[in-house]
Amino acid sequence: MGSIEIIRDHSLPHQQIIRIADELMLDIAEEYDLKLEWQGNKLHIQHAHTRGYLHADAESIRIKLKLGVLLFPVSFVLKQSIEETLDELLPKAACSYR
Repeated sequence: MGSIEIIRDHSLPHQQIIRIADELMLDIAEEYDLKLEWQGNKLHIQHAHTRGYLHADAESIRIKLKLGVLLFPVSFVLKQSIEETLDELLPKAACSYR
């Protein structure tokens, strides 16, 4: 089993970061056939071979996924895809990497 964790600090208004998080995960969900469900500031992510969440709050956006054996071979590509999309969506002046 592998895992992916991505954290970006930001200084964006709450509604804007939620919009960015939603757009990010809708793109990724479509590409990887993920099921998404918002519960407060946390977006739960499910697939037959992965589970995780995206948590967006006033200071950071955190994505954490646990990948099953079948998705482990694509973990690098999946992480890279999420990071690239997130970097495109977040304004450079409003975010920092962790």
